[in-house]
Amino acid sequence: MKTNLAYKIKLASLVLSLTAFASAGYAQLTIPYADGSDGALNITSGTNVIDLSQAVTGVWTNTSASPGNGTYDPTQWAVVFKYSSVNIASGAVVTFLNHPTHAPVVWLVDGDVEIDGELSLDGQNGQFFPGSLNAVEPGPGGFRGGALSPSYGLGSGYGPGGGSGNGGNGSYSDYPYGATNIVPLIGGSGAAGWTGGWSGGGGGGAMLIAASGQITINGYFHADGGFNASDTFQGGSGGAIRLVANQILGNGTLEAVSHLGGGDVGRIRLEANGFANTITVNPSTVAATPANPPVIFPSTNAPTVTVLSVAGQIAPTDPTARVSPNTGATDLALATTNVVTIVLQTMNFPTNGTVNVYIKPLYSAQSVLSATCISGNANQALWQVSTALPYPDANVVIQAHAVAP
Repeated sequence: MKTNLAYKIKLASLVLSLTAFASAGYAQLTIPYADGSDGALNITSGTNVIDLSQAVTGVWTNTSASPGNGTYDPTQWAVVFKYSSVNIASGAVVTFLNHPTHAPVVWLVDGDVEIDGELSLDGQNGQFFPGSLNAVEPGPGGFRGGALSPSYGLGSGYGPGGGSGNGGNGSYSDYPYGATNIVPLIGGSGAAGWTGGWSGGGGGGAMLIAASGQITINGYFHADGGFNASDTFQGGSGGAIRLVANQILGNGTLEAVSHLGGGDVGRIRLEANGFANTITVNPSTVAATPANPPVIFPSTNAPTVTVLSVAGQIAPTDPTARVSPNTGATDLALATTNVVTIVLQTMNFPTNGTVNVYIKPLYSAQSVLSATCISGNANQALWQVSTALPYPDANVVIQAHAVAP
């Protein structure tokens, strides 16, 4: 078995090849709505957990209503912090506790960012039975790993690139889904359960840090997929890291991979006017010059696909249910095992495109169905698919993924 240490040594040889920045000064970037209302984030020691569930639900463009806790904007599906500056000292560790929606993290910084310690958005590792009965958590913005019940079977990983079959790994950038510019901000997919008794690893999370000054990475910043501690099976895919700044400096490590190499790598994007060429980056990336101001979220006319209803019941616009054997932890309860119709809506999407609907039962393999456009046009259209939902009294996750022609 390849050890975690051996894998990290292998990563150390992958160095970002960028042109070193010149000493000439650059004008600071204008970061939209970076008003510093969450104060300065100054982490000096120890392991520190930022609880994203404490964010106040609101509009991301507003001043923070609870300084230090951030704002959850359901329209953008993101938890946004507006710091005046960020410092994570050497030896200090920062991790996150997921928001109920598993939204990704955005830091808008009116100043400089220095990460000399560790910043982690990793998905959780797969769990051995009876822990395998629950789908494990992803990093913020990622997707859960598939569950496993010895009595009923194994579940597929969640997300567009969720692993399927016995111990299938999560996929992301090779699948692919999302966009190479990481707009929208979206993380890695989970791995499937394995009959050896393990649930699949969760996908790595997704994070944007946009700073008006410079971002310095001397430590370890990672959004890796979780894995099965007994083997290289069941790796959730790496997540996504996007950095935007006047300059990106340092000699640390940026990483969005699958632990032990089981699953797919994620994405990293660096946007700055000047770079150090001493940052280790995996997967490798191409540096880009940032727009000023940079794009934070997709435009209002970006393509979208939404599940509107299932069996005539209106689906929640912001689902939060846990994926567990607890049948009370649901977003929508159906009292039928008959064939049901799932209605979806696309916006700003061509009607000759493909809308796939993923039916993912907790303890059995996924089904991927192609929806049919029943009315509308490229501006707005309705689609539907009919299917029997398996296993009454068990959780089933429904996800949609639209692909343009």
